[in-house]
Amino acid sequence: MKNFLISALVDIIFIFASYFIFRKIISGPIRHRLYEKLFSSFAKFVIYIFVTTVILTSIVAWIFYRTRFVSYLNVIAPALVSILIGFFMSLVPTRGKGDDKHKI
Repeated sequence: MKNFLISALVDIIFIFASYFIFRKIISGPIRHRLYEKLFSSFAKFVIYIFVTTVILTSIVAWIFYRTRFVSYLNVIAPALVSILIGFFMSLVPTRGKGDDKHKI
């Protein structure tokens, strides 16, 4: 149980760290265009997250089974998925379409 809690805490840290890193690296208009091209609705957002996490976990599992590092699979795969989730989170617009930048 202790290892699970530590792994979950590290994954949450990875999610927020990658979220803030991608928000700083990718400018707002580019993030907004990526969001509109990839996820025009919340349903697509959820489906893309599911499909990409399954694909990423499968690729990592295949690589780890081929290299005999299977014992690290339950640590590395969720960490990589957490980074991907942080990237997807950074693409979601934080302001509405009609919001004005100058109004607080």
